[in-house]
Amino acid sequence: GVLPNIAPGATAPSNIPNPATAVAPSRIGGVGAPGQSLPPNPPPINRFDSPSTLESLKGNFRFGPGFELRSDNDEYIMQFHNLTQLEYRGYQQGGQTNVHDTFDIPRQWYMFSGRVGKPFGYFVSFSNGFDTFSVLDVFLDLEYSSKFRVRFGRFKTPFTYEFLVEPVQGLVVPERSIFFNNFAENRDLGAMAYGRLFDNKFDYAAGIFNGVRNSFVDLQNSKKVTAFFNYRPFGDEEETFLENFNLGGSLYAGESQQLPIPQTYRTVVPTTANTVAGVPFLGLNNNVRESGFEAFWDLHVAWFYRQWEFIGEWGSGTQDFAQTSSLQNRVRVPVESFYLQTSYLVTGETRSSIGIVKPRNPFDISKGRFGTGAIEPFFRYEYLDIGDQVFTGGLSDRNLWANRAYQTWTGVNWYLTQYWKVSLAWNHAEFNQPVFYAPGKRQLTSDLFLLRLQLFF
Repeated sequence: GVLPNIAPGATAPSNIPNPATAVAPSRIGGVGAPGQSLPPNPPPINRFDSPSTLESLKGNFRFGPGFELRSDNDEYIMQFHNLTQLEYRGYQQGGQTNVHDTFDIPRQWYMFSGRVGKPFGYFVSFSNGFDTFSVLDVFLDLEYSSKFRVRFGRFKTPFTYEFLVEPVQGLVVPERSIFFNNFAENRDLGAMAYGRLFDNKFDYAAGIFNGVRNSFVDLQNSKKVTAFFNYRPFGDEEETFLENFNLGGSLYAGESQQLPIPQTYRTVVPTTANTVAGVPFLGLNNNVRESGFEAFWDLHVAWFYRQWEFIGEWGSGTQDFAQTSSLQNRVRVPVESFYLQTSYLVTGETRSSIGIVKPRNPFDISKGRFGTGAIEPFFRYEYLDIGDQVFTGGLSDRNLWANRAYQTWTGVNWYLTQYWKVSLAWNHAEFNQPVFYAPGKRQLTSDLFLLRLQLFF
């Protein structure tokens, strides 16, 4: 701990070691982080189990990606990762009330992970998203075998391939699908079992969670169950066309009695993002509550072959709503959605899954060291259909909003190095009927131009 101030000539308290004879904390076991407490008296010694002495172990440092400290016996690991995304979002339709052309910071994440003795792992991350700073993930892992692991805390729930498997720093299309952003559970607090079976061909995850989308506390007594599986049937057939072919599915279900999350459905941002970043196309009335059962399910195909990738997902489900004046008169709203996505690394790099791309010729314009980096054009089409019950059941105003949206993404990723990435994208959204644009104005389409610079290590 921090030593108290001692007046000149005074006698030091008996519990503070003489600086001339004191043993370094790393050898006697230490006394905790500065500011926690005074040193114990007597200091930790091996004859007693409490307070315990710290181990003094040799270790090593390495980088890529992230900074890592690791003990030589692999019992103790600490990693630090950083994700920085800076971007410009501009809309062809100017003068909108709900969204504006803006420079912004969609993600600034700081991630700490590792283990403190086998099999005990940890992960803590902090996030600044647009204009909100918060804890993103906090969880602990128990891993006795790759076939069965247990996770406790706040983390990514096992729903949809694009969320659980695809890391945000490795996304081909800059943002996730319109279905995930508006209906998936996102991060939540709970407990989950997960693992890999059948010669590493089959991944599974299943857990129980609070069931409040992207939340920190529960707003109800009931809980939701969530499960995911992915199967790579030809994973042991190396160098074949189908080696990296994946298929699987996921679901989550449970009772819900709370304010709607989200209250307003948007095109390109998750439920908690700043409202200036995504065009609203459907808003629920202020007297609407989630009331009753909800269940959503998803099927996916993901296929990677050399420079090419293809991912398709179909999401569907139902959610019960009611008006506060009659919570027992529930309106069940069906949801259907899908997206198809593909890309191709024209500079020759190959993929086995979604993640960071390491260019064969990192970008460099120095004399004699010219390199282009990796270049990847991409395309995605997506569709979302929210049942007409959202209007006929009195949950929303048909004169202001739409219940079907079609989105097209096209653009190119430029990987300067495996740590630096530039994305240029165009998002074109169409609605089945005009949506609120500005006072007295409606729009059937929305066009977003996005330029993003990303650093991840």
